[in-house]
Amino acid sequence: MHERYRHPHLVIEQGLSKIHFLYMEVPRVKTQANWCIMVFVASLGLLGCQGTGQTVNFDPHASPSLMKAEASHDEGLTILVDPFRDQRPQKIRIGSRPHFWGGVTHFNVWNGNVSEGMANLAVEYLKKRKWQAARATTSETGTEASPADVILTGDILSFEANAKTGFLFTDIDVQIRVGFEAKNTVDGSTVRMVLGAKGNDTVTIFDSKDVEELTNAVAKDLFNQLFQDLTVKDRAFHLTSEKS
Repeated sequence: MHERYRHPHLVIEQGLSKIHFLYMEVPRVKTQANWCIMVFVASLGLLGCQGTGQTVNFDPHASPSLMKAEASHDEGLTILVDPFRDQRPQKIRIGSRPHFWGGVTHFNVWNGNVSEGMANLAVEYLKKRKWQAARATTSETGTEASPADVILTGDILSFEANAKTGFLFTDIDVQIRVGFEAKNTVDGSTVRMVLGAKGNDTVTIFDSKDVEELTNAVAKDLFNQLFQDLTVKDRAFHLTSEKS
């Protein structure tokens, strides 16, 4: 779980103390002007916390900087990745952020093409982990003699990213759930697993990049789980529990 907690109450107390100290030093004749400035600054802050109804799109990545060293595997094994099937009940977006002072901002990934995006993400992850992986073409997957040892695909069951804003804080939650399928060419067997990963974060000053970064970390965790549970034997994927 990815958590980052800050202390808004401490900041508020310090801020009020500082404002009070400065106010006591200002001559009485300038009090009204100072209050006008404070109201103006506060109004700008309120406007900044209002949503515009826009949709923020981003392209998740495999977070290579967070990856651990790859365990040994069959470097000769070849993997083709088919588009994943989008089985989410809500396909318009992955989530939203209702703003504290009204309005909402929506989030989406890969411009809504989650099937292709997840397949590209799988290839990116595999290559970063030094596997021989590529996207499959229609001609490659449609032939009886597959040019690869494994065809990887799956069902996207959920992909959600939501943020909830309070006074000087925003909670972010991301969760992904995928039913993976690895089809072995050598014996025609198929390995299936349903895996999920989730993370949360709390920030004081929100930026849409916070959602993107957390999504990257959760996606990386999802694929880490997949390849922790798989092993290679006789040029085919097997569940680790089945390894003899």
